[in-house]
Amino acid sequence: MAELRAQVAEVTMKIIELAGRRNELAKEIGALKQLGSLPMEDERVEDGLVVQVLEECARVDLDRRTGLKILNALIAESKRVQGVPGRPPPLPIFSKALELQRRGVKLIRLDVGEPDFAPPPSVVEACSEALFAHKTHYTESQGIPELREALIGYLARKHGFEASDGEVTVTPSGRFAVYAALASVVGEGESVVVPEPNWPAYRATLDQLGARTIPVHADIEGGWSPSVAEIEEAIRPNTKAIVLSYPNNPTGCVVSKELFREAVELADSRDLTVISDEIYNEYTSRPCPSVLDTIPKRFILTSSFSKTWAMTGFRVGYAVSSKEITSKVARLSSLMFTSVPEFIQWGAIRALDADDDVKRNVAEMSRRVDAACRELDAVDGLEFVKPDGGMYVFPKIRGGRESAESLAQKALDAGVSVVPGGHFGDYGEFFRISLGQPERTIVEGIRRMGGLLS
Repeated sequence: MAELRAQVAEVTMKIIELAGRRNELAKEIGALKQLGSLPMEDERVEDGLVVQVLEECARVDLDRRTGLKILNALIAESKRVQGVPGRPPPLPIFSKALELQRRGVKLIRLDVGEPDFAPPPSVVEACSEALFAHKTHYTESQGIPELREALIGYLARKHGFEASDGEVTVTPSGRFAVYAALASVVGEGESVVVPEPNWPAYRATLDQLGARTIPVHADIEGGWSPSVAEIEEAIRPNTKAIVLSYPNNPTGCVVSKELFREAVELADSRDLTVISDEIYNEYTSRPCPSVLDTIPKRFILTSSFSKTWAMTGFRVGYAVSSKEITSKVARLSSLMFTSVPEFIQWGAIRALDADDDVKRNVAEMSRRVDAACRELDAVDGLEFVKPDGGMYVFPKIRGGRESAESLAQKALDAGVSVVPGGHFGDYGEFFRISLGQPERTIVEGIRRMGGLLS
């Protein structure tokens, strides 16, 4: 035993020594990159290493996830010693806008992805009743049985999907549902295909998990719809999932049912999990496909009460998947949050029957989309595609005359806050306008933006 342990220690020290030598080589490569003005990151090189590592894992009978974790750590070290800059903090405009407001500056907030609608009165009433009834205790991590049952009924009415109790779990916000979904199927050193532009939380979550985002770059010329061929080309040997999120944030794009179905069939053929973020599914002017209409072999639907029912501050969402996956999501909730507050869950039950409030919110958002597009049409310096749904517009600054970062800073000085497109992928000439404010406020904000571009 002692001799074997000594050999293990010797091999371990040899691994560390080789890792140090690898860092020295990485430094030399970094210096050559700088000398030749070459990109500091080369995805093709990383892809080649992934293939070699997986082949070697098979040869020496090492678990592939262990091999990928080791490779991920080595690549991270290479980037550190080469001085590869990290990504900028998410949405700094949001922080700057808050700071200006704290100083008393009046701003038109077109940066915040939050509708200004009030929650349904029945929800407020139900929460109040639950509080006075002392429903203020820990609950099951997957949610109280009554809310899970109400969600099952809602999914049956909306999609004709018959879920069992173990296939639905309540989460502390839709954002956490997305985090838990990714964490449940993706390991360190693995990758996920994400069509962009898209909500930056996907990439941030994958970074946190030590996983890699493989973007599929959609463009305005194609109406923001990626092709299945592009999605297939992005799949790597270590890819575990594909993210589909429609209506899209920030473009409002709704892909066709045919494209959605083909993407699901592709995922099935490559043994991948489809993660479908359907938080804006009600806000749409055309039929929006759902993962529950197609039912892949492996899928996770994530959603929230935040947008449809204007319950952003309630922080309650849900996930739908297999019993195995939903139990993993519930375990993460238990580990990090215990449960969604009990009285909020009773309010969420009432929300699922508030159909009139939903119709009113959807109609109002549709009017705001129309109003925003009319105003943007009058701005010569911009082009855009009218959103099919969601609550955003994603205009492009024509002719490369100015970066969105620069325009966003000028807009703040003019009393308007928007989000530069670089936060949603490689879209430095675009910016996102949120339609979470009243129509007259949106119109005034866009007119001020137009004045900056005239």
